[in-house]
Amino acid sequence: MDIGFFFKGFLVGIIISAPIGPVGALCIQRTMTYGRLSGILSGIGAAVGDSIFALIAVFGLTFISGFLNEREAWFRIAGGIILLYFGLRVYLSKQGDCSNGNNEVNHLGTFGSALLLTISNPLVILSILAVFAVLGIVNPTANYPSTALLILGVFSGAIFLWTVTCHILSNYRSRIGQNGVLLVNRITGLFILACAGYAFLSLLTI
Repeated sequence: MDIGFFFKGFLVGIIISAPIGPVGALCIQRTMTYGRLSGILSGIGAAVGDSIFALIAVFGLTFISGFLNEREAWFRIAGGIILLYFGLRVYLSKQGDCSNGNNEVNHLGTFGSALLLTISNPLVILSILAVFAVLGIVNPTANYPSTALLILGVFSGAIFLWTVTCHILSNYRSRIGQNGVLLVNRITGLFILACAGYAFLSLLTI
């Protein structure tokens, strides 16, 4: 068992979670609207999705890459539809929704929706493979305990990033007020809708 796989996986988890994409925007919006717990639960959902992709990448490098390339258009269509749904839902959130406490939020739904949004873009697997190559992670399935450490590291790295991010953002939540939170909803919704538009426009290049 090589403990170094855990630390490499930890770094992978941070790297693939760091870009502010639609999932990151959703986590930020939920933290500012509903509080730290909602943001962290969304981050956990995203981390689980990233860990699933990392696991698939580890055990099916050649097959998965070919499968994704052959069905890239369908994945982009499905992902675009899901992004469109979440974008509209966030954008149309009313100002009154911002006062909801954490105890009024469906925690399972918060986790599940972030997981769904994450796995709606399985092309992330290709990014994970690229990061693996950069970090020198070669043939991780040669030792199953080391493989488990790698996946645990990916999950831990993603959780660490989202927990720290949500903690920082929650400290500013009370300062921006209801109108500020509403603005966050509008900006986040537009950003996710723009990602949906990009997903559909990218079909023209396939």
